[in-house]
Amino acid sequence: MEQHPVPQHIASYEFRLIGDMTLKQFGQLAVGAILGLIVYALPLIGIIKWPLIVFFGFLGFAFAFLPINERPLSLWLVAFFKAAFAPTQFIWQKKPFKPEVFEPLAFKPTVVKEGKFTADKQTLNQYLASLPGAKSPLDQQEESFLKEVGNLFQLAHPQEVKVPPGEFPPKRPQPIPSWRPKPSFQPVSPPPGSFKGKYPSQSFVPGPQRPVVLPQRPGRPRKPTVEAKINPKLLIPNPPSRPNIIVGMILDQEGKIVEGAILEIRNAQGLPVRALKTNKLGQFMFVTPLQNGLYEIETEKEGYHFDIIKIEVKGEIIQPVEIRAKGAN
Repeated sequence: MEQHPVPQHIASYEFRLIGDMTLKQFGQLAVGAILGLIVYALPLIGIIKWPLIVFFGFLGFAFAFLPINERPLSLWLVAFFKAAFAPTQFIWQKKPFKPEVFEPLAFKPTVVKEGKFTADKQTLNQYLASLPGAKSPLDQQEESFLKEVGNLFQLAHPQEVKVPPGEFPPKRPQPIPSWRPKPSFQPVSPPPGSFKGKYPSQSFVPGPQRPVVLPQRPGRPRKPTVEAKINPKLLIPNPPSRPNIIVGMILDQEGKIVEGAILEIRNAQGLPVRALKTNKLGQFMFVTPLQNGLYEIETEKEGYHFDIIKIEVKGEIIQPVEIRAKGAN
């Protein structure tokens, strides 16, 4: 079997100068030799000059005739610089993908060519004009039937009749009758001597008046009133710094904290002016200052019994008040 030469790519063909040496290899070798001659011409010490001459000469020879892994040294050098200056870290950022369902539908307007329809219409008219003018008996029968049906649905319009205007007698003014309002009542006097002898005449003497006692409404019994007990040693996080502010703590008989007790402050007239509930630590604080005067503090808590605390506000800073339960309900 006859062997054929391996086909080569025509565009990658290079001109060979001497043997297998291409023009590119000759240029690389010449560049190394020229650099060696330049170093040789420089006034340098022999220890520095000759190694540089050998280095540049070998570098030109290596670029021309020493490929590595079938790749020339110039290609390796370009790949090295690309890898050295290329970014070493890449960040992948996901681009939002919009489904086709959510994209707006784009409708292309339909362009109608008028010339084509005009030509078709003209052709149709010409065809209709070429048809015979006489109608068939079937068409005439159909037209007559349609006319009869149309006459059945026609609305009959009433005939307009002009009525002459009537003659009326002239109106005469009538007198307005006079009217007087009658009184709603008339005094009636009994006849003289009608009640005489029937009832004896007696003078009315009022009796002694008796005091009217109103029934008392049932109410809750009045609790005893005691003076407020001041205890500066109570654990109050924010002691009062302004006058007429009442703070304190509610404890039971054993000195334990009473949580969620309801306090009501009443003035001297018995009207409530403040009301609040103790916190989880049994503490209470009326933030708004009170006016000077006497006040009563009534405490309520299910399962406990408290006395009414009496306190006087004089425009001074009031130390913490201790309210202790008297007993259990």
